Amino acid sequence: SSDVCSSDLSTGDNITAVFLVTQGATAYINSAVTIDGNIVTPKWQNGTGPLATSTSAVDAYVYTIIKTGSATFSVFASQTKFA
Repeated sequence: SSDVCSSDLSTGDNITAVFLVTQGATAYINSAVTIDGNIVTPKWQNGTGPLATSTSAVDAYVYTIIKTGSATFSVFASQTKFA
């Protein structure tokens, strides 16, 4: 199925994923979340979105995805810099 979260999670279920970004010459921000083909705006820890970090860092993005209804989700996100 192409709608993995919709078909594998029941309403109220959640899953947590960690996305590691090793920064190179240009620092990048992972600000978009797509679940089953739909863009979901995450709610960021402390109410602020991610910031570009130094080019030699590894950024860990943690996403907790909660299914709130039929093909609808809430996403709670945080970013931690490791240098």
